[in-house]
Amino acid sequence: MLSPRPTFVVVNLAAIQHNIRRMRQITGTRVMTVVKANGYGHGAEAVARAAVEAGADWLGVAFSAEGVALRHAGLTAPVLVLGYTPPHLAAEAIEHDLSLAVFDPDVARAYAEAARILHRRARLHVKVDTGMGRLGVPPAEAASLLNTVTHAGAAAEGIFTHFATADESDLSFAHEQLRRFNEALATVNAAGRPALVHAANSAAALHLPPARFDMVRVGIATYGLNPSPDAPVPPDFIPALEWKSTVSQVKRLPPGAPVSYGREYFTAGHERIAVIPVGYADGFRRYPKNVAQVIIGGRRVPVVGRVCMDQIMASIGDASVSDAGDVHPGDEVVLIGAQGGARLTADDAAGWWGTINYDVTSGIMARVPRVYVNEGPEK
Repeated sequence: MLSPRPTFVVVNLAAIQHNIRRMRQITGTRVMTVVKANGYGHGAEAVARAAVEAGADWLGVAFSAEGVALRHAGLTAPVLVLGYTPPHLAAEAIEHDLSLAVFDPDVARAYAEAARILHRRARLHVKVDTGMGRLGVPPAEAASLLNTVTHAGAAAEGIFTHFATADESDLSFAHEQLRRFNEALATVNAAGRPALVHAANSAAALHLPPARFDMVRVGIATYGLNPSPDAPVPPDFIPALEWKSTVSQVKRLPPGAPVSYGREYFTAGHERIAVIPVGYADGFRRYPKNVAQVIIGGRRVPVVGRVCMDQIMASIGDASVSDAGDVHPGDEVVLIGAQGGARLTADDAAGWWGTINYDVTSGIMARVPRVYVNEGPEK
């Protein structure tokens, strides 16, 4: 597989489409595919196109510039900006036909005024904070904000909330948030309930059916990854991303030889060390204690020494044994994915680095090329 760099990401768009179709089957609702953070590291524009082709009804982004980029790429599907859009950016967002989240009456009026100047109508989704403690109005203020939106001349297109614990085994607080949201919906019915009510993220879409309403917002599950160990995707969902590199050099070092900055690692015996052109500037984390692994030659091997900005080193075995030549420069290295009988997942990497799989894939830097393929579920 040709790539402009020896370190690259392979994204299987057919896997993404399969996951979206399955989510539609499971939920029976509209699906918003969330492509913020460069499609969780998979590539926002390519994922968005694949998602719409697979039947996604909406696209979700974090901020207006992400939505504008989708429009420039030719995407015409409805796009909701889930985060805060400053009033001075409202005109650009409205001009590019983006729907905006709103949680402040003064900002709602500013959006409506920006749209009026453009001879258009702002389309707004009222955000209700039911317990996330992040953006949103309290449930008791939802009806008032909805009235402000409509009286200002904007279109109250949707109303939504977000769950804080839908990916946990104990769903009691998620049910409490759902109760609060339903109370808010009861108060807005008199003012005219918006056409779109949405609350469920990936975990809630899969494991909390009453939260599905008119649409589910699917982020991490789109990419075939588990929202959490307690909220897995169905077994037929397909991880869409593989991260690969290449052996650039094989070194044979004597016992007691230091490897990498700070001389924190010394060879225990005659070791072969594979040098690999990936580092923390690519998103391969520099952890205080290196416990990461990679796959070379169909087996998992440890990364040794400190992770550098552009390179890592892996110990590939005893330099004195007869198979000393079984790894060569140019051989494939798997950082996330499978080779032979070995596999490494984004969850494995999250465990090494003390984070979550969302952070692992979205943290793969833009300088790592994305290569797109279409390989069916039988892969």
